[in-house]
Amino acid sequence: RVSVGTTRRTQYHLQKRGTMADGQQSIYFDSTYTLRVVEEDKFKDTERLNEECMQFTTKMSQFQETVKVMVEGMDKDATRVESAKLKALGQRNRVESEKEVRKIKRNELESLIKDKKDLLERLQLQHESLKKVDQEQKAIIERLGNNEA
Repeated sequence: RVSVGTTRRTQYHLQKRGTMADGQQSIYFDSTYTLRVVEEDKFKDTERLNEECMQFTTKMSQFQETVKVMVEGMDKDATRVESAKLKALGQRNRVESEKEVRKIKRNELESLIKDKKDLLERLQLQHESLKKVDQEQKAIIERLGNNEA
């Protein structure tokens, strides 16, 4: 059976055994008279869809690569931030430790100053006492020297 459409293509219906309900399969000639199983319009739509799918796949690959680069960059940044965080934490601990060390050292120095002041006061009292004894002895020596003369 041959049917002719209103366009420039010719459609043939071939009898196939065991296929489709009515047992017919269409074959088409496109505008360049190439034999097709699918109509030329549907074939072009299929090719266009295939091209769009390829473009979509390319864009998705580029997107995945961009995401991969961004994730790697974020991982590097996270590593740097974590390192800086640990460094800052260590420095804060060192500062707090230094505060404690300085407080202890200050207390030791204040205690040493107090001890030295106490020693100075004792030595000054002893010096004053020795000066009195010296004056008394000089006075006694002078009285004795005046009594002998």
